Amino acid sequence: MPVTALIICLLAVAMPTVGLAGSARMELSLAPDLVAEAEYWPGAADMPAIMIMHGFLQTREFPTVRRLAESLADEGFSVLTPTLTLGLDRRRQSLACEAVHTHSLQQDVAELGAWARWLARRAGKAPVVMGHSTGGVLLAAMLESGGGAAMRQAVLVSMVSFDRLPDGEGLAALRQRAAGRQAHAGDEIDVYSLGYCRKYVTTAAALLSYLDWDRGRLKRALIAADVPVTVIFGDKDEQADRDWLASLASGGVQVRGVAGADHFFDLAHEFDLLDEVVKVISESDRG
Repeated sequence: MPVTALIICLLAVAMPTVGLAGSARMELSLAPDLVAEAEYWPGAADMPAIMIMHGFLQTREFPTVRRLAESLADEGFSVLTPTLTLGLDRRRQSLACEAVHTHSLQQDVAELGAWARWLARRAGKAPVVMGHSTGGVLLAAMLESGGGAAMRQAVLVSMVSFDRLPDGEGLAALRQRAAGRQAHAGDEIDVYSLGYCRKYVTTAAALLSYLDWDRGRLKRALIAADVPVTVIFGDKDEQADRDWLASLASGGVQVRGVAGADHFFDLAHEFDLLDEVVKVISESDRG
């Protein structure tokens, strides 16, 4: 579906269905044949509301996101964890790289913005937005576009940009091939690389929508954001670009490392991540 059509079709009402204890599954109608789902934990009225975005091709059940959401809900925060549809009605499973992907970054961002606006209305306050891995890139794009509700702050965990590719075809060559394919073959499907996927099946236009968000553009968007931005990374994360993180800090973005943690903040470090997130939000309250 074109981005403009998706935005026009977004509805402002999400309907609750049965969820786990303390939470409810929410449904957001995006089009007549496309419904997005999220899980929502209502919290204390005087506590911030938080939306957490999963990483590339994953769902809200991804362990890093799920553990953090439940822990923040236990702390009294209102928490919303959407699953991007990626063009699939009520998507509940992660997608394989080799599946046919027709979704674009702009469609992802429009959908995420709809959930952010829903949470702002439901909680009656500007939400904190959080993202894990490439989920942080989508939030940066949303902040740049102004497509979400007014935001309180952004907290980006283990952020990775879309120009980090598997070994093989270089970024410049990949962009050139996709641009040529787009010019001559339009919307035809082909096999490319993207994120951790060595074989990512999509259209050239959809691929380029993600590749446009390289480290340079991401840095500019985060530094220019009109809300406080904090990047949290594990100091054992092999995907973290230390020089790039240092350049963010030089530009005014708050960058925090967590000792011993990897990209996924596994069980040994989940409470370290929770403590860091709560500290960031609390410091913003005092600031």
